[in-house]
Amino acid sequence: MYFQDPRVDVGPALSYLEAPDCLDCTLSKLKSVKMKSLEGSRPELLFIKLLLAHSPCLEKLGIASSGSCDAKKRFDIAKDVMRFPRASPKVEAIYS
Repeated sequence: MYFQDPRVDVGPALSYLEAPDCLDCTLSKLKSVKMKSLEGSRPELLFIKLLLAHSPCLEKLGIASSGSCDAKKRFDIAKDVMRFPRASPKVEAIYS
């Protein structure tokens, strides 16, 4: 289960991110990403999965969870991110 603000319609983003061909190219110049206030929603996790799978030059992925996430939720997010396939063999995922 993930946090979802009832005022936000994530349907269009979720549909796009779940499409098999949502990104037909690589993000070949992307080297560093920093994400803040992550709640662990499905669209957020799919976006991270997309970044890791299509960024062959990615060196650093920094993720900071929202202050409202408890320790179990933060652990679950980190565990999911560690399991995602990566295009870059040298990417370092930093979770705080």
